[in-house]
Amino acid sequence: MNKALQPLKQSKFMQNPYVQEIVKLALPLLIITVIVAGVLGGVNAITADKIAELAVQKTQQAMSGIIPGAQFEQVDFTDESGIINEVYTATSGGEYAGMCIRVSPNGFSNVIEIIVGISPENTVLGIEIVSSSETSGLGSRASEDEWRAQFVGKTGPLTVQKNTATGENDIVAITGATITSRAVAEGVQTALDYAAAHAAEVTE
Repeated sequence: MNKALQPLKQSKFMQNPYVQEIVKLALPLLIITVIVAGVLGGVNAITADKIAELAVQKTQQAMSGIIPGAQFEQVDFTDESGIINEVYTATSGGEYAGMCIRVSPNGFSNVIEIIVGISPENTVLGIEIVSSSETSGLGSRASEDEWRAQFVGKTGPLTVQKNTATGENDIVAITGATITSRAVAEGVQTALDYAAAHAAEVTE
């Protein structure tokens, strides 16, 4: 018989019963792994879209809380500070009502995502912490209404004080969370500076 037509013989390696047993065990596992990877990939794509959608909703809610009744439009921007993520102009009744600027200064644990509202007169209308992983009971208190209220009406430059505010632009730090306090103040000051430099561009 022609050698080319002879059935292929398994190699001695594949004839080894131990190898055959491993192949029997590994093949189903490989198939399961491929299926699970495909499912996880699909779930991840769906989850990523959902997370992005929730982030947009959270941003809109934060801005509406700072400038109620306003309409917001995201605008292009240039950032030299490195911590500005998004810039929105606000209009109310067809009139310019200020800006909302999303900033992300570095806190104690990680970046702190903040929406800062700036009035047409370049004063702080309010701030909202939209994402933070600061220490519970310390830096996490930056989200408390009473502490955030200190920023309202400020024009800067902001200064963080440990105990008592002595100047009109002083911010009293959260006890035990000076780094967090300074990070938030940095973010707000960056938003003030940006608005002061670019308000004329967005109102044209």
